[in-house]
Amino acid sequence: MSTNKYKMPQGSLISFMSNKVKTYGGINFAQGIPGYNPPEALLHQLVSIAHDEIHQYAPGIGNLKLRKLILEQYKEFQFDDDQLLVLQGATEALSLVFQYIKNSLVQPFAAMAFDPVYESYRHLPRIMNVPFYAYAHKQFDTDHLLSFIEDHNIRVMFVNSPGNPFGAVFTEQQMTELRRICDSQGVYMIIDAVYSNLYYEKPPHYPIKDLSPQIFYINSFSKMLSVTGWRIGYLISHPSHTEGLRDIHDYIGLCTNAPLQQALANYLEQKHYGETYVNWLRETLKSAYKRMEKSLLKLNFDIPKANGGYYVWAKLPRNKDGFEFTMELYDEAEVAVIPGIHFSEKAHDFIRFNIARPENELLEGIKRIEEFCAKRDL
Repeated sequence: MSTNKYKMPQGSLISFMSNKVKTYGGINFAQGIPGYNPPEALLHQLVSIAHDEIHQYAPGIGNLKLRKLILEQYKEFQFDDDQLLVLQGATEALSLVFQYIKNSLVQPFAAMAFDPVYESYRHLPRIMNVPFYAYAHKQFDTDHLLSFIEDHNIRVMFVNSPGNPFGAVFTEQQMTELRRICDSQGVYMIIDAVYSNLYYEKPPHYPIKDLSPQIFYINSFSKMLSVTGWRIGYLISHPSHTEGLRDIHDYIGLCTNAPLQQALANYLEQKHYGETYVNWLRETLKSAYKRMEKSLLKLNFDIPKANGGYYVWAKLPRNKDGFEFTMELYDEAEVAVIPGIHFSEKAHDFIRFNIARPENELLEGIKRIEEFCAKRDL
């Protein structure tokens, strides 16, 4: 950095920047919070059940009606009922699986994810004293990846598609190859599919047919229905893991919010699993991505093409420092974004923009960014 005006804070930069907006105001292109209301019919269900007798612990494995509806969405894979766990969002699912794997493996091991890396994939291993390594997404090559896995003693691989912060979608061929590698090398593959419905062109492929013991599949309703505060996610795994996963969940998670699960189940049953809302949201995000991309390209940002999710991942012109840009953009224009360094040591000149915002806020934020960059001749 060219000055000492700003000091890198401790902890999550996503929380740091988002809290600035919550405390002092501004436009939040930082945290992955949708700026859209949940489906009206879902809120109606929540109100309608408020006086029902549903305010005590839910079944630890999840609301039984909700479980049935989830499994129906995956009927082509013929999962058994005991392969599914409803959990407190994808975050609990990630931590539950990682803790379970750590308990299961006797020898030391390391974890990996594809760079740039979503924060949980890096910090879960750190918290549990497991080495972590980032593998460059653009370097995807079977022989190179196999060498990387062997050289770094990798036993856990996090894969998100569409990704965060970079909304890349792995091709069917790539995902099939990743599964083959994990099965053959004894690597556990944790698939994070929380943006699975929010693709821009083709639906992503997940290698979960004839699910092997090496594959854990995680999804949630947070993004697809704009209910990030509800914390309802789920995990699908091989039957051999059922007992161990449930044992840990019983003591660190217990169960997911009972009234919210019931409202969600009623809504999904009546509204074809939220099909109309999800289709609207997908098109809205696709349009927002194009608008942000068009503006940033005019400002000479370099933007690797994304194919889904909430974000634009963009490289600043002339190797500008991303953290300095982030702090000054908020101080001068009250627009919060996330510097790329939060996701990758190699992304000091990248920025992540959350585009899941209402149209008026999105356009106002773009205008402020353009004016900020014009003043600085960026």
